[in-house]
Formats: sequence, C-alpha cells, structure tokens
Amino acid sequence: MVKKRRQRPLPIPPRPRRRPWSREFRRQLAVIAGFGLLLVIIGAGFGYFFLQDWYEEHVQRPQSKAVEVGETTFDLDYFARRLKLMVAEFGLQEQPEQASLAVSLTANTLGREELLLQRAPADLGVSVTPEEMELAISDLLGLTQSDPEAFAAALEEGLKGSDLSEEEYRRMMEAELLTSKVQEVFSLSVPETVEQVRMRQILVGTEDEALEVLERLDAGEDFGDLAGELSLDEATKEEGGERGWVDSASEEEGRERQWLARDELDLSYAVRVFDLEVGTPSDPIPGPGGYFIFEVEEKEAEREVTPEQRTRISSSYFTHWLDEQGTLLPSTDYVSSDPDKFRWAAEKAFGL
Repeated sequence: MVKKRRQRPLPIPPRPRRRPWSREFRRQLAVIAGFGLLLVIIGAGFGYFFLQDWYEEHVQRPQSKAVEVGETTFDLDYFARRLKLMVAEFGLQEQPEQASLAVSLTANTLGREELLLQRAPADLGVSVTPEEMELAISDLLGLTQSDPEAFAAALEEGLKGSDLSEEEYRRMMEAELLTSKVQEVFSLSVPETVEQVRMRQILVGTEDEALEVLERLDAGEDFGDLAGELSLDEATKEEGGERGWVDSASEEEGRERQWLARDELDLSYAVRVFDLEVGTPSDPIPGPGGYFIFEVEEKEAEREVTPEQRTRISSSYFTHWLDEQGTLLPSTDYVSSDPDKFRWAAEKAFGL
C-alpha cells in the first residue's frame, strides 16, 4: 500500500509593515481632529441655545404667570388671547401708549372677573344659572335655544373668532352676567332721597397756592372769579368753579346746576365737603391733581335722587365693593412689570 505524502501547508506571505506616520503627519491629524471636535462642540452649543430659546419662547413663557388673583393664576398664553380680544374690541394700534393701556386694562379685567366669580356668590348671594348662561350666549349669537344643532355650530364658530376654549368663553360670559346682576343689586340699594349739596371748587397745584387762594377769598375776592383765573380744572373753571353743570331737557329751560350726593364724590374729600357750612370755603384738601378749595352753596338733607344720580351712586357702590373684595383676593399683574412678558403678549395680541 502506497503511503500518501502529506502536503506541506502553503506559506503565509508576511504582512506588509506599516510605514510609521511621521511626526508632522500626526500633528496635522491631531489638528484636524481637534478642529472637528471644536466644530461639534460649537454646533452642540448653538443647538443647545437655540433649543433653549425655543423652549423658553414657546413653552416656558406662555405657561408663566401673567395675573394672580388670590390663589387663581392666569398664564401668559391666556392673557395674550384676552389681550387680543381687547385690541380687536377697541381697535387699538400697535403703539407704546396703547399697548401699555391694553395690557393694564386686560390685567384689571381678569382681576375684576375673578373677584366677581368668587365673591359675588359668597358675599352677595348673586350667581348665574345654567339657563341664564345659555340664554345670554344665544342672544349674543343671535340664535334661539330651540335649535341645539345651530346653537352648537354657531358657538363653535364664535369660539374660533375669540381664540378661547368653550370653558374659557363661558367663564368670561359668566363674569359679564355677574357684573350686570351685581350692578342691579346696588342700584336697588340706592335710597330714594339722600343728603345733597350744590358746590363749586378751585383746583391748584400745591398747598401753598391753595393757601394764597384762601387769603384772597378772605380779602373779599369772588370765588367764581378766582376759579376762572387760577383753577386747573378745565371742566369747571369757565363756570366759576361750579361743579357739574347739566343741560336741561329743553333749550328754553336753559342750564341747571347739578346737586351732588355724598357717594358721587371722591372718598378722599366727600366727608369734609358735607361737613362744610354753606358759604364757607374749605381748608386746602389734597385730591386728584393737586389741592382743592371747596365751597358749598346750598345743602339739603333729603333731596330726591335722579335716575342719573342713581346710576352714578350704584356705580360708586360697585367700585367700593370691588375694592373691599380686592383686599380678600389681592391681584398681581406680572406682565406690566416684566418687559419680556409684555413684549411676548403684545406681539401675540397685535399679530406681530
């Protein structure tokens, strides 16, 4: 038997030896790698800051506090949408003065609405029923409740125009209805007759100027002449300081002097005016715009309240009530004092 010869394995060719990199090549490679890493870091930094700015502009800022009333907070996104409604309602333009006014009005409106929603039921027992709410919305949309499908469709279309959710819209409407109902409560609380005065005034800038006016009055000068000469109140100076000229029903009757009730005057000086004797000038009284000198020309303890006075007095009651409730639910406006929030809300509201 012939033995097979073992085949010898084929020789493995030696691996070619790498040519060692030169020091200069390694240096160039390190520079390229470092430059690439630097570009990656710079890109990541730009990306981070871009994402951070985007997140802050589109997520954080819209969710930040805009108005706080007691424990209730309204975020900046909702504030901007209400501001947009305010701008559209009053036809405001994108001007610094009008933007500041619109922001302030919106903050005050949200604060007043929340006071009404929380305090009117608790303090006055005034509330809005679901039926009243539906009827008010139907009237606003020009529909009747007998057609639910048309009501739902019109409400949906109206919500698109307001940029509010249905819950937000209904809450706004509830506050509006509460305003009317609370004003009616206060109107009914105005008595039929109240103490009233007919008065005139002189307004000057400083207390020293007011004291000089008193010296001239004591010297015998006429109150009306001094009012025409010195008073800063353009509404009364041409009438000799007479407070509240009103036109009569007909031109033949001429013009009548208006009587004023205590609740029609500024609280800062109402009590002092009604304590004056007829014909005796008051001491200088600080008030809006400077210092006043008042003189009561006539006084009646029980004078009938006119319809116009009833409206003014009930509005005064309403304002005082809101001020009182505001001490229980203090309101904070975070937009007017924050330039970034102000800018963001204004841009959204004015469509910039």
